[in-house]
Amino acid sequence: MLLVFAASARAQDDGAPDFTVSITAVNDSIFLDGQAAFDLTIKSLSNYPEKFRISAPDIEWSVQSDPLYHYFSGVDIPGLGSENVRLLLKPTVAFPPGFRAVNIGIESVKGGKSQSITPFVNIRSNNQLILEYLAAVSRIVEIPSQVDPRKEFEIKVNLINRNPKNISQLKVVLSSVSSDLIRQEILTGLRPLESKSVSAKVKLDPLTPPAKDTLKVVLFVDNKPLEPTIFEKFEVISYSEIKPVKSERKGSFFKWVNETTYVNDGNVRNTKVVESETSWLKFLFTKGNPKSFSISKEGKRFNAWELSLGQQETATIKVVESYRSIFYLIIIVIVFVLLYRFFQSPVQLIKEASAISYKEGGVSELKVILRLKNRSAQPYVKLTAMDRVPMIAEVEHDSMGTLKPATIFNDGRGSVVKWELESIDAHEERILAYKIRLRLSILGTFVLPKGSLRFFTEKNVKFVTHSNTVTIKP
Repeated sequence: MLLVFAASARAQDDGAPDFTVSITAVNDSIFLDGQAAFDLTIKSLSNYPEKFRISAPDIEWSVQSDPLYHYFSGVDIPGLGSENVRLLLKPTVAFPPGFRAVNIGIESVKGGKSQSITPFVNIRSNNQLILEYLAAVSRIVEIPSQVDPRKEFEIKVNLINRNPKNISQLKVVLSSVSSDLIRQEILTGLRPLESKSVSAKVKLDPLTPPAKDTLKVVLFVDNKPLEPTIFEKFEVISYSEIKPVKSERKGSFFKWVNETTYVNDGNVRNTKVVESETSWLKFLFTKGNPKSFSISKEGKRFNAWELSLGQQETATIKVVESYRSIFYLIIIVIVFVLLYRFFQSPVQLIKEASAISYKEGGVSELKVILRLKNRSAQPYVKLTAMDRVPMIAEVEHDSMGTLKPATIFNDGRGSVVKWELESIDAHEERILAYKIRLRLSILGTFVLPKGSLRFFTEKNVKFVTHSNTVTIKP
């Protein structure tokens, strides 16, 4: 099969060319040991005769002419005349199959101007060519440029038998160049001049990592490969989605446990922030494993976890919401109150004192009050109240209140004022009062010691309680 094409020449100087050249393919498709042929036409634009020389700077090609002297001696062309030269091109190196450019130079000897032209030679493989069997179509092999490994995809091969010959055995071998993703064969046949499309369904492993690869397609007729091999690029895309696959909530006695398992349903590692709405109160009583961090959006509060998972990797978030601490705290408070009330004396003794006289800038006389307060709902009997007066003071005997003390005595550490009461009714309050005079005026602070109270129930159960101390400040 001979193809005809014209190659345009370009001038090698800035002036107007005084000749034109064109080339026509006679045989531009050869085997590596073959010889290509082109007809070179040189047309002179000058009014004078001119000699033109032909040169081939590419050392990969052997160039001759027919007749031979045109290439070695030059081509003589009369004014405004033209001449056809048959060029014979033969490769001198082992080119792989495919189209090769050959640079040819033409120079006018007198004018000194030159032009170049570049014919193309198709180096054919010694194997059979696809075009010798099948007609050229816009696209022989069709494969999606991007492949989702989760979905089945189709590879289509378009075939047209351009010969009146029946092709009974046509095998299409599909393979991926950089991996083992695709390994399939399609067996078919083609009747004379028949057109058909054959296809193969390919299902990849959903976990196939993203990659760029090339589909290699080889056609065999009667178990002999056809040249050239067809290559089509494709890409396995990445995908990833972190989503919950299991969620469980359990709870009892003011405590709830939520466990949610997430999986990366993808073929690449992915990162996602998982959020759970919460409140300030709920946040205080919630713990997460792994530990969460807090974020705020649009006035709302969220517990959040950042998950980074590889392909098909899982992670479980455990959230414990427990209000048992509040319950236990309430129980403790109730128990404390009950114990306090149980161990607290039912009859309370409260001591108060106030300065009523000053001398030389210091306190010289005090009034002391003891309050007996029955806080219970039952009466008590045989009450004995005693209050100690420090050594620096003495009791004024004529200053007693309504309830006179039973006795006042000195025990060596100071005076003791003692009252005897027969009983005190439920919720009754009694007031005992007396005055003391300080032997010296007190300029600083001093403390009055605690008083004491002994009493009995009607069943003769004894209780003893003490009052508070009193600090006097001038």
